[in-house]
Amino acid sequence: MSQLQQFFEFLMSKVKEKEDLQENVKKWVGPYDGKILQVITPDHGAQYIVVYKKAPWMALFDGVYPSPDVTYKANSETLLGIFTGEVKFKDTMKSGALEVIGNAHESDPLANLILVAMMGAI
Repeated sequence: MSQLQQFFEFLMSKVKEKEDLQENVKKWVGPYDGKILQVITPDHGAQYIVVYKKAPWMALFDGVYPSPDVTYKANSETLLGIFTGEVKFKDTMKSGALEVIGNAHESDPLANLILVAMMGAI
């Protein structure tokens, strides 16, 4: 399992156990049934995360989803750096290290969810 997959597993486990994170997910998903976030890396291929409005809250799948809300294309190290806050999102887009396809605005609620999950883990 890659470090990026381990990070997703960590995030999903935190959302499953913490009510405040579940409330963040509900607000993020809004009136829809869920959100689909596609991640494509040259080193680990395509995976997508389904963010649900209720339990199980989040799930990770291998493969390409036909119409995700947003797709992130970068190497695993870059994505992990963005998700953990070690690398600035805007810098990776400017340099071309990250390509975002679709609704890039989904990145804000994702970043907030990750931040709350990581702060709770400290």
